[in-house]
Amino acid sequence: MTGELLAGRYQLEQELGRGGMATVFLARDLRLSRRVAVKVLHPGLDPGLAERFRREAEVVASLKHPNVLEVHDFGEDSVRGPFLVCEWVQGENLRELARRLSPVPPEVAALLGWELARALEAAHARGVVHRDVKPENVLVALGGPLKLADFGIAALADQARLTSTGAVIGSLAYMAPERIDTGAWSPASDVFAVGVVLFELCAGMTPHSGAGSARLAVSVMTRDAPLLSEVVPGTPEVLGALVARCLARDARDRPRDGAELTVGLEEVLRSLVGSPSEASRAFFVAPEDVASGWREARFQRLLGEGRALLAAGQGAQAARYLNVALSLRPGAPEVLSLLRTRPRTRRTRVLVGSALLSGLLVSVGAWVALRETTQTPSERATVVTDVAPTPSPPASRSNVTVPEPDAPLPARSPPGKMTPGGAEVRPDAVSSSAQKPRVVPSRRLAPPQTSSAQAPLPPATATVPTSDPSPAPAQGFATLTVVTRPWAEVFVDGQSRGYTPRIREVRLSPGTHRLRFDNPLCEPVEEVLQVAAGETVSRNLSLRVLDAEVTLVAPVAARIFVDGVEVGVAPLRGPLKLAHGAHVLSARGPGGLVLRQTVDAVAGTRTTVVLGSPSR
Repeated sequence: MTGELLAGRYQLEQELGRGGMATVFLARDLRLSRRVAVKVLHPGLDPGLAERFRREAEVVASLKHPNVLEVHDFGEDSVRGPFLVCEWVQGENLRELARRLSPVPPEVAALLGWELARALEAAHARGVVHRDVKPENVLVALGGPLKLADFGIAALADQARLTSTGAVIGSLAYMAPERIDTGAWSPASDVFAVGVVLFELCAGMTPHSGAGSARLAVSVMTRDAPLLSEVVPGTPEVLGALVARCLARDARDRPRDGAELTVGLEEVLRSLVGSPSEASRAFFVAPEDVASGWREARFQRLLGEGRALLAAGQGAQAARYLNVALSLRPGAPEVLSLLRTRPRTRRTRVLVGSALLSGLLVSVGAWVALRETTQTPSERATVVTDVAPTPSPPASRSNVTVPEPDAPLPARSPPGKMTPGGAEVRPDAVSSSAQKPRVVPSRRLAPPQTSSAQAPLPPATATVPTSDPSPAPAQGFATLTVVTRPWAEVFVDGQSRGYTPRIREVRLSPGTHRLRFDNPLCEPVEEVLQVAAGETVSRNLSLRVLDAEVTLVAPVAARIFVDGVEVGVAPLRGPLKLAHGAHVLSARGPGGLVLRQTVDAVAGTRTTVVLGSPSR
């Protein structure tokens, strides 16, 4: 491929990436002596789609804005077919940046959302609706700025996502309810997608979940999104309120378009960091340093709020704030010390004090009755008046019961599992031998979800850890803190201790333990760990997602393509190994007939695909 000349002008240098509709190459424009990004549509697509892609490219080429990826040219090569030439952005996409900065401070989320809203403001002003806003379609250049890409590809993919039954597949987690329901779209549909992106940046998960695309679609259309402040305690109220507006199911309740969203995010940023433009320039110069500073400031705020709540006797609420602080600085001793403190709530003090006073009065009454049976009448007259008021002793520890590490934990409904792509899978039944993590009462905390091959943002920010608000003192036990990507069920010596990210901390008795981190779509990770009393150890794991095996049935001698790349001639020698997610399988027969089908490959499964009816 290196050195291949496209349309006599663009010399291909290397492949940058590929998706379901196109492959992206780094190329050199020989006429203008500059590097560009060239998107080449996969072979075998309907010619009508190529024409629609060309018209969309013409419209997008008219958009001139610092936050919109610029389109330079559109053409068709005699060998490769239709292609689109865009500016080349040296950097990464938004998902990669979020993973690098995890956990993402709310100030960073608001700043990136503001840049994204400005891009949509320019597009909506020209009557262009993107229709596929998601982290993969947002590029962040080195030194800035943020650029929204794939307008033309988004429009083309919209038609390709429609199956014969009219069901929409693809980035469902980012689609507005009206798009899933009727296919209608408007600037408010893009605003909804930005709301999902903001929620995901802050919480590490998208607001809606479901086992499979059908349930996910139902959740988006019928359920209100959870409040960001409840999923991530300590989220600034102004940001949480704006995200809630963006995620409204009724499009009329959202910001009208990119312009109104830009104004809303400017107000949020002014209340958090001052001038948005100045904060943006500083952030893109040194993203890690700026995010680290904001993260540390947030840690101190959460620590202070948690300490104040503990002092007020609100242990459960304090634990939520302190656990979020712990996700910002894992193993922070000042947080662990507070989490191990059992606060005396007002209710506890009243109950314990009342019980002690009642017990004292009963004892005194019994003693008086006994004395009355042995005293003279004159002595009886002075017994009660001789008893001085006795103050109640100090209240003892809270009445919260914490099970021992080896004892069964309180039973509850299992947390939602997440596919490597993030979709929630709630088991209908849980093994009776499984143990569940201790929980802090809160609203439903859904794990990240998406039905595509996108990897979820790191679970370090995915949800409020559900460890006990007042765990037992560390004396005699070790502490294991766990972060996995994607989710995993944590087994200690063969017994389940719960699911990440809902559980972050596990108590272990001193000695040797066998650990297992299990996700049915990934290769399990096992290890033997030896711990001492009072020791704190951490495990931060990335599980390898299994490939899917697809046996492809196609006419003999047909050339087989996977996402536009030729992989052999039918019949293939064995099954195709595909990454988890959506893929386009196509076969081109000797007579020019094209058979094509989009397949959602599920990690670790084996399926057989028979290509559908032919098209020319």
